[in-house]
Amino acid sequence: MRKHILLVINGVILGEFFGQMFSLLFSYLYGSSNYFPSAPTFTNHFSRPLNAVLASVILWGLMGVVFSVGALVYKNEQWSIRKRTIINFAIYYCGFTPLAILAGWFPLTLINIAIFTGIFILVFILMWFINTYITKRELRRINSKIRNQKSK
Repeated sequence: MRKHILLVINGVILGEFFGQMFSLLFSYLYGSSNYFPSAPTFTNHFSRPLNAVLASVILWGLMGVVFSVGALVYKNEQWSIRKRTIINFAIYYCGFTPLAILAGWFPLTLINIAIFTGIFILVFILMWFINTYITKRELRRINSKIRNQKSK
């Protein structure tokens, strides 16, 4: 139970960190002299900018939890990599998409959902290949160490 609580806390912290970094980046990229925690269409829903920041912080924390919980799928070693990947994708997509919509990252139209989905799939595949590469490299390093110890 303690591990799960720490996982959620860690997810919230990471979500807050990445949310803050991206919101700062986009505030600068848009050339604004003001800070926007999210798209102007999102912040315009609030009577006070501080309320928009609070809502964004909550959404970023929830996004972090989604990604932390989704990563737990890979701990189940009875499932195949394919099954883990599909379930992980489903958790990420089904958990993250509504939060991104609530955060005002894109308007709720069919074309925007299709574009978001395409980008999401591309990023997921890229991250999957990067993680697979890192894991294979680590396994080769471990196997090499084992072979070297056996030959001594």
